[in-house]
Amino acid sequence: MGYSDETSASEARGLQRERRDLEVQRCAAAEDVCGRQVACIFALTTALALMGLDWTPLTTKATRRRLRPEYLQVVVGPSDFKPEDRIAGKRHGKIYGRFSVTYFKSGIPLKTIEVAPGVTCTSCASTWLMFAQWLDLEELVKLGDAMMRRYTLHEMMTIQDFVDFLDWVDEYARRNHRYAPRGIMKCRKALPLMAQGTDSAAETMLRLILIRYGLPIPRVNYRLILHDGSLVFLDLAYPEAKIDIEYDGRHHRYQWARDAQRTMKIRAEGWEYFQVTYEMFSDDEQMFMVVMLVARCLKERTGKDYLLPQPLTLEQAADQRRAVWHG
Repeated sequence: MGYSDETSASEARGLQRERRDLEVQRCAAAEDVCGRQVACIFALTTALALMGLDWTPLTTKATRRRLRPEYLQVVVGPSDFKPEDRIAGKRHGKIYGRFSVTYFKSGIPLKTIEVAPGVTCTSCASTWLMFAQWLDLEELVKLGDAMMRRYTLHEMMTIQDFVDFLDWVDEYARRNHRYAPRGIMKCRKALPLMAQGTDSAAETMLRLILIRYGLPIPRVNYRLILHDGSLVFLDLAYPEAKIDIEYDGRHHRYQWARDAQRTMKIRAEGWEYFQVTYEMFSDDEQMFMVVMLVARCLKERTGKDYLLPQPLTLEQAADQRRAVWHG
């Protein structure tokens, strides 16, 4: 369920700020002992932590060991010497005092931000593009959504920001007779599936499941003003059918009580309410039941039957959305 009040949002920002501050301290200390002629530009998982992003990649795959948060990821330019790191060879990383550093090379200039005095990392869009060669399409969408959350410590991104950045990268590669970076086509495919203003990766997963079964793309964090004048945000909504789909990851008793009152008010406005918990994501049968019930309600209220007999792959869903984008 999305943040329903400022207290929840403040708590989330506090946790993100604490994680960011610890990473800033670690990177500043590493800079002091690194001994390189130029300042480090931190990237990938390190950049996510420096920007306070509430998302980390799965690093259990062998091909992703260099993305683990215990390593500092540093990017160097196309004309720079890339220092050897031993992490790729399954040995210890290059050690600067107590720091393990792993290096990546970029064939294009990357946009950067200074997150603290003397600590610079790749921007959101640059970080997203760099991750594309390791992440599958769903993870790339989740990361893009995380960069467009309602409550962020960095400057919130928009879909257009990502589009403009990819256009700039393509134009730079064309003018300089270079190949576009690996993963840029996957980024293009992810764009139509991404959404601004989400609150969690679980909400992103829920939205993608609905889309794969042929349902329309729901509105994210839809603003609903109740009869008593209070404002609520609905995680995923079909306003024309008055359907509200909520992800509930809360467990504290006082939150359950508050949310129950909120749900009754929403239903009193004539909205149908569906709730999804985290545990349901691991049960395909339960998730299909949710989709089926939502689709049935959509049909009853709009006269349109959207439900597909078999779900699309995310790639197929992305291709359909791109066709709509460029239609």
